Amino acid sequence: MNIKSMVCILLVALAIIIPVVALFGIYLPAVATYNKLFGSHVTMAYDQATFEGMRMQVLAVWTQMNKTFADYNYATSYSSPWYWDQNYENSLAANQDYFASLISRLDLTIEEKDQILAGNKTILIPYNQWYQQTLESFRNECKREGGLDWAINGAWFLTFAPMAYWVWWWVIPLEIIIFIFAGIVIALFPD
Repeated sequence: MNIKSMVCILLVALAIIIPVVALFGIYLPAVATYNKLFGSHVTMAYDQATFEGMRMQVLAVWTQMNKTFADYNYATSYSSPWYWDQNYENSLAANQDYFASLISRLDLTIEEKDQILAGNKTILIPYNQWYQQTLESFRNECKREGGLDWAINGAWFLTFAPMAYWVWWWVIPLEIIIFIFAGIVIALFPD
């Protein structure tokens, strides 16, 4: 086997191994950890059939945010590394305010539901229709900003799993360099 073949085989092996290691060794373990802390509760909040269930899952995300980022300033913890995107709407402070507002609205809706069921408040549509419309409205609201965890997601990855956050930013250029180098080897070394 000549040097050209050996170098080409090595480069092809690297081109395959590097993304596999990046995906299975860096990115997916970080995503799994994030989902255990936040992502599963976010999904479950959307999927709840009751206001109380939704409230419980939103509180789980909020509580975990407060535990995970206890030592961080929410006003300066952003979901983006780019200075032009680091503003209030992409901060943990905004996510914190959103949770407080959402929980308050859920509490008011639960109170309204209880008043309707007790006969102390009348609605102009059937109760089941009101309930489903209101629940769907909360689901839509929870997805409006990109999900309940729109700021938590980027902030967590940037803080606790930066290699996973940046993995495609270094794997793709590295792959391009490998292919360019392979092209140079093929061009420079005769058979």
